[in-house]
Amino acid sequence: MRAVSADLPFLTEMTKGLDAFALSTFRHGQAQVISSVLSGRNTVVVMPTGAGKSLCYQLPATLLDGVTVVVSPLIALMQDQVEGLTARGIPAAFINSTLSEGERADRQRKLRGGEYKLVYVAPERFRSEAFVSALMDARVALFAIDEAHCISQWGHDFRPDYALLGQVRKRLRPPRTVALTATATPEVRDDIARVLLMKEPQIFVAGFDRPNLFLDVVNVAGEDDKRRASAALANEGSGIIYCNTRKQAEGLHQALTTKKVDAVLYHAGMPDEARREAQEAFMARPEAVAVATNAFGMGIDKPGIRFVAHAGIPRAVEAYYQEIGRAGRDGQPAHAVLFFNHADVYTQERLIQSNHPPPTLFRDLWQVLRQESTFQRGVHQLAAQLGSSEFEVSAALKVLEREGLLARGSRGEGRYGITILPESAGHHPRSPEVKALWTALLAAFPVGTRATTELSQLGRRSGLDEERIRHGLSALERAGSITVQRPFAGRTIQALKDEPWDSLGVSLERVREQERSQLLLLKRMTEYAYTKRCRRGFLLRYFGEETPWGQQCGSCDVCAGSKVTMPSKSTSRADAPTLGTTALPGQYSVLAVEELKRFRRELSADLGVPPFIIFNDATLYGLAAALPTTKPEFLRIKGTGEAKWERFGAKITQICLMARAAGDVAQPMAESVAKRRVRRA
Repeated sequence: MRAVSADLPFLTEMTKGLDAFALSTFRHGQAQVISSVLSGRNTVVVMPTGAGKSLCYQLPATLLDGVTVVVSPLIALMQDQVEGLTARGIPAAFINSTLSEGERADRQRKLRGGEYKLVYVAPERFRSEAFVSALMDARVALFAIDEAHCISQWGHDFRPDYALLGQVRKRLRPPRTVALTATATPEVRDDIARVLLMKEPQIFVAGFDRPNLFLDVVNVAGEDDKRRASAALANEGSGIIYCNTRKQAEGLHQALTTKKVDAVLYHAGMPDEARREAQEAFMARPEAVAVATNAFGMGIDKPGIRFVAHAGIPRAVEAYYQEIGRAGRDGQPAHAVLFFNHADVYTQERLIQSNHPPPTLFRDLWQVLRQESTFQRGVHQLAAQLGSSEFEVSAALKVLEREGLLARGSRGEGRYGITILPESAGHHPRSPEVKALWTALLAAFPVGTRATTELSQLGRRSGLDEERIRHGLSALERAGSITVQRPFAGRTIQALKDEPWDSLGVSLERVREQERSQLLLLKRMTEYAYTKRCRRGFLLRYFGEETPWGQQCGSCDVCAGSKVTMPSKSTSRADAPTLGTTALPGQYSVLAVEELKRFRRELSADLGVPPFIIFNDATLYGLAAALPTTKPEFLRIKGTGEAKWERFGAKITQICLMARAAGDVAQPMAESVAKRRVRRA
């Protein structure tokens, strides 16, 4: 960290302030940052995960006269920090979308009255004029931006509302601002200062090196390899295995559980209670292994985590470094492993591209939304109508919502519409539950007229729970006694303007620029996986630390060899790939076989033809043996031809180049065949 005078201003007050947090000393770098903040300097702080960034604004907040506004992107993290502060007697609150309108108004009133030392908000909260007005009336002593890399287009988690914080700061005019992040390259640090309109800020960058963390990259052929390696890794103790998708996490969790590993599952699609229980189980059980998406980890401070593994390549070096930083916080040796298959890079590329839809999708989407005053059939039906994926449509909707062109209602909004049909008496089912519901309906609603109600109201009138009411309504509807219009279960979508797309003046250049930056970040992460030089040096140089080329760290797989031993598959001669009675090539690229099979399978599904019609196993393994990268090389393989080169050549050579780059190179087919002929002679 940048050296400053040992005679720190406010050192006495700072040291006394530690008492409120039950601390006796500062961690490395904290005192210098806090001194800068208390001195009224605008400050940019880059500290690794677990280095104690939150104290750098929490402690000054307790000493300054006024309120500290903390901008944080995660609701769960806000809640955890507020609970921790209030438990220590420090008045704090969060104001976010989880609160009712009345609760938000009450907290904004207390904010105006100076009743809080810290208030946590998401960047989107500054869209509310009522909230900004409350801040203007309050005495803002410190403006703190956590996860500040979200400000920069080059950050790994850019959020558009973060990019507006410079204008917010200009309007609030706080006497001091501190921006903090765990991961920021020099260009991101410069971006943070520029977007926040900081003039000559004090910049502190803590050392990124984690000497106790062994960095490892293991090439794998597919999901089976990842599962076997993960089970072996679990012998090291408690750990986290990050997956790119919920489906992958569920499959890996099931595989580990089958092998008697103490594994817990965590992803954003689980109910809140299930996620809370999974996190508590992981924290409480010494040998527990969490199988999770990147939704897991914020606020996790378990010192005895012995490994962090990634079953799919992350989208950015910053995200990867932040996540592996959760291992070895006790200072003891720990292990960071990336299970690498280049196919995962293709998957991430497709996800990035889907998250930044083409202009034609925006145009078609807007046309559909203009045709209906309120679209009530959900994103799934909207995507089907457009012939696109839900992922792409959801991304486009977020952009249009951000541009103020559409509004989305609350989930599950609306009431049941019920009409009692004339002359329906005696035609309904006669079970006690349905009778009770029928009696309640007759007492409340006129016959032949549509009326609206909620399940809770019907429950009070009939004495039935909601499940029985739903069953009863369906039974009465089937009997022809009533008609029922059920509330929309998703979120309504409403276009706020009735103009053609070309008249709206929406620029999608920011969408394209963000797509380009995310693809570049992924490219840098891929370079980390492929590097033949010291991985620790790669990371340190990435984050702007000077380190000599060629230096041997002794604690990465490049310098010291991998610490992961892949368990061998149980194979026999019967398991060897064959086609009829003709043996396939004895040597071939396993990685190329995996990718060629994936390509063939997906193409088969798209074209509606059997896989062997595209190319048979003999041709597939021949390609994996020779790894052709030019047309003449491709045409030498039996079963290929000019037509297949025109249709599939580009993709197949891409797979072969990837296998060669990964070092998974087989003996060329021609040499292999020649040697077999010599032996036969």
